[in-house]
Amino acid sequence: MRKVVLVTGMQAAGKSTIAPLLAGRLGPPAATVDGDVFYHGVVAGAVNMTPEPDPEAVRQLELRYQASALVARHYLEAGFDFVCSDIILGDHVTSWLDSFTGIAEPHLVVLVPSTDSIVEREVGRGSNAYRNWQGPGMTLADAVRAFQESLSDTPRRGLWLDTTGQTPDESVDQILANDLKSSRW
Repeated sequence: MRKVVLVTGMQAAGKSTIAPLLAGRLGPPAATVDGDVFYHGVVAGAVNMTPEPDPEAVRQLELRYQASALVARHYLEAGFDFVCSDIILGDHVTSWLDSFTGIAEPHLVVLVPSTDSIVEREVGRGSNAYRNWQGPGMTLADAVRAFQESLSDTPRRGLWLDTTGQTPDESVDQILANDLKSSRW
């Protein structure tokens, strides 16, 4: 049975780097998609997620999740393994992975590098993906910690991987260790 792997975690956790490396080592054939493709696809009327999201932000987020699941299903039905990277948290993880029952063997990888590591990556790439989580007087590290709280709603299943200090290849090696058994949903 083909494998579908959801690589999730916070912004700057390494999802977009690790997912294509993982897909490249799963196949052939294997494919991947980054949920940011669908996030950036809303070019007019985009509403961003915040700690207290607008209902439209939640609707757009769920559309993004559904779109990535449809793309994954398309490739799985064509005989590919599939890796999706996106910030999918909480009950959405369960819904996304359970949608592949009977179609593919589902796997979950949650990347959880340290707060300092995420701050270093954000500063290094000259961005602040946490601006919507950074209230008045909050540092970037405070915003990262605030966002990390949303991980607590994510089911503690699959592989939760602290990638602090690891290269992307080392992270993929750890994910693939023992034939993906540790990430099995």
